[in-house]
Amino acid sequence: MSYAARVLPVPTPTRPPHRKLAVAALLAACACQPAPPPSSAQDVAARHGAAGAPQPAAPADAAPAGQQPAPPPRDAAAPPAQAAADGAAGEALEAKTPVKLAPPPFVQTLVRPAPGGGAAAPRLVKVSEKKNAITDEAEWFTRNGVALPLLQVPDSPWSGPGPLPASVPARYREHVLVKAIDHGDHLALFYGPSPSDGRLLAILDKARKVVAFFDVDSFLTPTEFEPKDASFVRGELRWAEARDGVLYVATAHRTYAASSKGKNAYLSALDLASGQLLWQSAPLVCNAGNFVLRGDHLLCGYGFTAEPDFLYVLERTTGKIASKIPLKSGPDVLIEKDGKLFVRTYDTDYVFEIR
Repeated sequence: MSYAARVLPVPTPTRPPHRKLAVAALLAACACQPAPPPSSAQDVAARHGAAGAPQPAAPADAAPAGQQPAPPPRDAAAPPAQAAADGAAGEALEAKTPVKLAPPPFVQTLVRPAPGGGAAAPRLVKVSEKKNAITDEAEWFTRNGVALPLLQVPDSPWSGPGPLPASVPARYREHVLVKAIDHGDHLALFYGPSPSDGRLLAILDKARKVVAFFDVDSFLTPTEFEPKDASFVRGELRWAEARDGVLYVATAHRTYAASSKGKNAYLSALDLASGQLLWQSAPLVCNAGNFVLRGDHLLCGYGFTAEPDFLYVLERTTGKIASKIPLKSGPDVLIEKDGKLFVRTYDTDYVFEIR
């Protein structure tokens, strides 16, 4: 879109999606409306709850929630040299086999610290808090002049405004491209058997060289869960970003914490070269559509129907919680701009000054 969650009794397997799902479906059906936004209405629905029932294979991420500008044609103006380099990079990915990661512990763990300077944790001071209209994500992005760095992905519910480089193949063998994130100095690419099930993670550097390729499937199914909720606790690869030789990855499922006995919504730090786990955060810290990597800290958030909703600051070196701020509903999107953190939740928009 990190804490001790108050676990409430889990209702029968019906998983009520959020009213936003029905609204989004009506808008998408209207021929006069643009294509659905890159943020998944189903994802927000499942996190917050309303009438209806989400399907277990529904989209994963609470990705950006708003209509984004129409992207230019893919590589419309790519120079010949860049096009050739892009094609070579795509072939390089096809020739690689992802490294299958060992299952994580699904508890807060520190194997060894990630690089970091030990700077003091940023202090988040609330500037504004305003109820939103739930379906006005497009206006929120436009009004604040913000956007998530998602690229255009064919047939994906998380397609963004940026053009997809030719270096990014739409398929990897039997897997389709699920999500593409442009972090400037690298791309994070998610592949999976369907547009709602990303389980392979590739990192390409600025020169389109494949620097890491992992199978993160072992991070997506918790070690414990209620048998009656087995079809709901399959997790999703939500966001990823590399920094200083470390890959930070957010994984979460879209149902109640009690369904997986609290083993949900982690941030994990992996060695970029080997995939070895450096640390895993406490559970229930990150089921938002994204996190923000800022200096020596990570800003993330967790929330779900009838569960505590929080914004968290984690230490980048250890994954430990440095601070948390209660929110009125679960965070979907976090974007840093001009020294401020813009936070979009289900029904409330926040702005925090970062000090």
